[in-house]
Amino acid sequence: MVSQAEIDRLRLEADTIMTRYQTVERALERARSESGEHWETGELPISLETPHGESIDVTLDLESSPADNAQVRYDRASELEAELERQQRIVGQLAPLPADPVAYLICYHLDAVEGNYPRSMAGHLDAERGQVEDLCEEMETAGVLERVESGTVKQRRVKAKQAEEVRQHHTYYRLSRQGDHLLRFLDDPEGKRNVLRHLPDGKTLVERLARGGPDYPRMTAEELEMGFEYVRHLYRALRQVGLVTEYEGSTIKASERKLKPKDETHRKHTYYVATDHGETALRELDE
Repeated sequence: MVSQAEIDRLRLEADTIMTRYQTVERALERARSESGEHWETGELPISLETPHGESIDVTLDLESSPADNAQVRYDRASELEAELERQQRIVGQLAPLPADPVAYLICYHLDAVEGNYPRSMAGHLDAERGQVEDLCEEMETAGVLERVESGTVKQRRVKAKQAEEVRQHHTYYRLSRQGDHLLRFLDDPEGKRNVLRHLPDGKTLVERLARGGPDYPRMTAEELEMGFEYVRHLYRALRQVGLVTEYEGSTIKASERKLKPKDETHRKHTYYVATDHGETALRELDE
């Protein structure tokens, strides 16, 4: 999560570099003329006095000028500030959820099976195991998930396994009470609107379907220059929320598909279309 403290720190470092411009310039020139570990890392740690008279530690890019070192921090602070503003527009219940479609899929999966471990979840969701592990840890820290206590996990609580009970050799997760509330929030119109704020690329996909008709992940990924796996998971997450749904017909008529007009298209892929909920959420966002 982006914090105001991180933004303030970056700007303070940038202001300090510019205020102590000559000191920074001399330190960089001296380091470039000397041997040392800084040549291996390309970075130069230095202590500087801020405009407020306090001492802070700053890590400089050895090859960049003082102005460039400062500008990188100003630019990053602006990016983080924009992200923070976006997060603050999201209703609180979605803020703890990582802005990743796989995070949504994990929550819906755990809602269905009541408990599972990352490697198994990765298989069910066709996602990278490392990504699932990282997201589970992040969501546990945020309070969306909780670990199932160690020992034997009863089958009634872990439906992903078929045995009557499962000897726990992995770290199992389940939705916390906060996670349950979050999924209920996603059932509400307000929750669906906020998904489009939380997942900006999701808004792009729903708009694409609403304006152009049925589309499938690979074509979307190629035309929008996004990763195929990312788009595939994004469509699935949006479907779970109810903003898109799979196109059920065997043939797509020309009048239905404006993205790539043909007399008709025989389906060879999984096509998606925007739902009424999706189109309503888009309209309400623009009001």
